[in-house]
Amino acid sequence: MSVYQEIKTFYIKTFGCQMNEHDSRRMARLLKGLGMSPARSRQEADLVIVNSCSVRAKPEHKALSEAGRYRRNQKNRHVRVILAGCVAQQGGAELIEKAPYLDAVLGPDAIGNLPDIVKRLQNNEGPITDVIEHDLDNPCFTPLTTTKHSDVSALVTIMKGCNNFCSYCIVPHVRGREVSRARDEILSEIEKLAHSGCREVTLLGQNVNSYRDPSGLGFPDLLHEIDRQGAVERIRFTTSHPKDLSNELISAVAELERVCEHVHLALQSGSASVLQRMNRGYSPDNFVDLAKKLRGAVPDISITTDIIVGFPGESDRDFEDTLDVVRRVAFDQAFSFKYSPRPKTAAAGMNDDVPERIKADRLEVLQNLLARIEAESLVRLEGKMQEVFISGPSKRDAQISSGRTRCNRVVNFENAKSARAGTLVDVQILEARGHTLWGRVPLAT
Repeated sequence: MSVYQEIKTFYIKTFGCQMNEHDSRRMARLLKGLGMSPARSRQEADLVIVNSCSVRAKPEHKALSEAGRYRRNQKNRHVRVILAGCVAQQGGAELIEKAPYLDAVLGPDAIGNLPDIVKRLQNNEGPITDVIEHDLDNPCFTPLTTTKHSDVSALVTIMKGCNNFCSYCIVPHVRGREVSRARDEILSEIEKLAHSGCREVTLLGQNVNSYRDPSGLGFPDLLHEIDRQGAVERIRFTTSHPKDLSNELISAVAELERVCEHVHLALQSGSASVLQRMNRGYSPDNFVDLAKKLRGAVPDISITTDIIVGFPGESDRDFEDTLDVVRRVAFDQAFSFKYSPRPKTAAAGMNDDVPERIKADRLEVLQNLLARIEAESLVRLEGKMQEVFISGPSKRDAQISSGRTRCNRVVNFENAKSARAGTLVDVQILEARGHTLWGRVPLAT
């Protein structure tokens, strides 16, 4: 009997950040390399992988709930269920005791071992726990598996882990210490992606600003190398830590033709005292100055951010300070959340003294302000021409094309029936619609 006769199809459900999305794509490529194919639906899959996020309590609970949905399928069809990602790394073998329906627990650094784990599950071994942790001698970057065709836009890990230990953040405990990939390895992967159809890459890291090649090459230098390589049309990156945003990086964004004018810069709070307790390493004024530098060097840049409300000890005045910074910077978009304690973090030992009702009220006020500022930034683009990277048809209407501007704004547009995904087209913006833009490609005269 073939080793893979029973496990023929897979389904991956992803929670969390772009790093998790990237991990899921890597796992999918590894499974396809075993001769497996994506299932048409999760109900039909022989193997289900739930790739989890533990940065906040809500996505952690969602991931565990998702994994539990397949217990009936396990009994009826012997479906295998793997919990992967940060929750898996955080819980380890204890998760098997808490959730005995799990066939395997797989940490982010163990993704390269997935083929072996699938073989073992096929042979009815398990449950299996693999939560190895990378170090400088064994960074555990999963090599790109060759594909005949890749997506027109790809995620490329340049570094992983974090040394900052922000007091609220579990990432250093589940993703480990900072480790960077060699420049040549990154350039080789981008070249391979380009040969298989990729035209845009997003460089990933918990803090890309901390990237340092073993030879000493820093992140701005890497951007210059990739831009000079010329394999792809567009280069994006995320995430940047404010305390490490250098003048050299700002200059690279301003000067390099292929680097897009978008920086995701996590504020987290606009209060000096809260930022200090968060161990963020900068003040509100420092942050505002960085935003001014970015906009001075790149007038059309889009600055996006993350903000937490209700951090322990956050007063009404602290929250007003956050609103003030939001107004001063005028973020183009933001992800905002209520604080929730995370195990192993310094903030978990603080008194979570902001009532849930107040957290919810503050979040609503903040999101209303952010939505108003975002709407104003989108309206300012009405009537202008924007270069759009076509990602494919619109999710709502296959007759409409969709893509992103250099500043990462979503545009849906008409009159582009002959345009292919991965190509660049100039689109006239007609109007702002919610969080997106609507436009059309001018008819040739």
